[in-house]
Amino acid sequence: MKTRFSTLDLLAVTKDLRRKLQGLRVQQIYDIDNRTYLLRLQEKEVKYVLLLESGIRVHTTSYEWPKQPAPSGFTMKLRKHIGNKRLERVEQLGVDRVLDLTFGTGEAAHHVIVELYDRGNILLTDCNYV
Repeated sequence: MKTRFSTLDLLAVTKDLRRKLQGLRVQQIYDIDNRTYLLRLQEKEVKYVLLLESGIRVHTTSYEWPKQPAPSGFTMKLRKHIGNKRLERVEQLGVDRVLDLTFGTGEAAHHVIVELYDRGNILLTDCNYV
């Protein structure tokens, strides 16, 4: 079993996420631990849960993950800025193991950047990547 995504794995997942998730709205955001987050996306009858695990993996899941009883500060920040926004773009940055998820459009857009190398990181930026 694979424990980390390679560049080719991320390329395949990016294409799959574009097909499944682009255009769906964020309904809720949960944290499993300090490195793993769940984004529930939905549009009418279509529902998906996106798992973001910094440094390890990004994919949709149907498994019922145990959620923290109280959301972390970063989860609250994500809820504030990308909650109820539409996932507009899913991009892999070059050939790096970095995924850029764009929520919203124009000046109201925010980016969630997921690094899938070493220990990784999950970053929230505004439309200007600040």
